[in-house]
Amino acid sequence: MRKLIPLSAVLALALLASAPFPAAAADERCQVPEAGRWINRNADYQEIRILEIESHCRGKQIVMRMRAFTRCSPRDCKWGWTDAWRNASGRVEASFPGLFGAREIQVITMEKRIEALVTYRPHDRSNAAEFHAAIMVRD
Repeated sequence: MRKLIPLSAVLALALLASAPFPAAAADERCQVPEAGRWINRNADYQEIRILEIESHCRGKQIVMRMRAFTRCSPRDCKWGWTDAWRNASGRVEASFPGLFGAREIQVITMEKRIEALVTYRPHDRSNAAEFHAAIMVRD
């Protein structure tokens, strides 16, 4: 007995087969060394625990974004995705605005690890800025 394949499945396969695949060289050019998921296994409460960095090409420009997680209870706090950029010193940097202040992260590449420098700047100037650094490895 022959089974019929639904027309929608045939169309989906045809569409996938005809989709252009980007060249490997273009993919490598668009992937920054810092891209990936990084973890700080020794994070204390409210410190950076996970850092995700993504990059891709938009035209001829490399575009990056970053997402961060801090150690919280009962589960990690997620800061959400934000644009990232390479600053004048070559570090990847991102700013996470918030209701009570902004967190800024700078990433220093160190061979197979990164160092994340995290600064919290409260909007209320009577509160002091906070800083911590974390050595992170690929997850």
